[in-house]
Amino acid sequence: MTLTGQLLIEAEWDGRGVPVARARNSRPPAARLLVGRTVDEALARVPALFALCGRAQALTAQAAVAAARGEATPDEAARTAAERAIAAEAAQEHLWRLLLDWPALFGIEPRRGRFAELHRQLARVAGNDADGAREVGGQILDLVAAELLAGFFTVAREPSSLAEFASRARRGGSVGAALGDLLEMGSYAPPRGMATLLPCLGAADWAAVLAGVPNADFCRAPTWQGLPAETGALARHQDSMLVRLLVERGHPVAARLFAAVVDLSDWASRLRHPLAEDMPAVLEAAPLGEGAGLARCETARGVLIHAVRVEGDTVAEYAIVAPTEWNFHPAGAFALEGSGWQAPDLDSAHRHLSALVLGLNPCVPFEVRFMEARHA
Repeated sequence: MTLTGQLLIEAEWDGRGVPVARARNSRPPAARLLVGRTVDEALARVPALFALCGRAQALTAQAAVAAARGEATPDEAARTAAERAIAAEAAQEHLWRLLLDWPALFGIEPRRGRFAELHRQLARVAGNDADGAREVGGQILDLVAAELLAGFFTVAREPSSLAEFASRARRGGSVGAALGDLLEMGSYAPPRGMATLLPCLGAADWAAVLAGVPNADFCRAPTWQGLPAETGALARHQDSMLVRLLVERGHPVAARLFAAVVDLSDWASRLRHPLAEDMPAVLEAAPLGEGAGLARCETARGVLIHAVRVEGDTVAEYAIVAPTEWNFHPAGAFALEGSGWQAPDLDSAHRHLSALVLGLNPCVPFEVRFMEARHA
């Protein structure tokens, strides 16, 4: 059984803008289906529960159980294989958004053929297939340099204005055209600001913060230092000069799209050179008290956490904290940026709100519905 659910975006339109937008996430909690099962049954069940990121979910579950049992850290070959598998899956997820969803949002022909070709190659990458991983990783890096970010590789200096940024973006094929269209929609400074960007923490840090298997309420609406936070490509690349420029100039949605392209490059590099010393580990685990363990995995959409407590051979507690629950927290990134802005017409409002959702990259299908504002 696969648990999918849907993200329903309900927005009010008052003829001038969107005073209120709400996100309703109907995905049922998967962790409760693992409690009471044997460890082997639970581990076998995990990848079948998730339509997306199945490799990352399975490997994170295995790492959390190993930490709970006090097993030795995997050797370099096992860690290399895990990172390749996660990187291949993350690259697939980014390519889906970048070559299909983002262009379609702006009426640009999606790159279906190119996506299908790369998707097939990535699906064939196995953990021990170093040659295949290097080959497809190189193709993705070429795609980024020659098409997606072509305008930023051909000029040495940084763009001096947003107009120049948009002009360079449009030299980069369908994704660049979508980025240019986003910028030309106008700046948008969220009236209530942006959510905190989640820092890159290791498994031991998360174990110290959580101090035990988190409860269902935390998993549904996780917080960092008591506040909602955003995870994903923007958080990982918040220090990139061009990403920061877009945020500072009032284009957080465009910043997320640009950060996703940069992030795709990183995953392609991990395919070619897993466990690189200049990049943080993709998957880590740490003990979480007696009989308990935690694993932290970076995915295309952001940080994924599994925490488990075992009693003998039985799963006594299990928790999964997924990226979608961070970014669509009731008071989080979407809640802050989805409400209180103006648009010239309903079509523009729909496009803007859909772009925000795409930028926050949920791991479930989403639908945007508009209704007349209650107090127009």
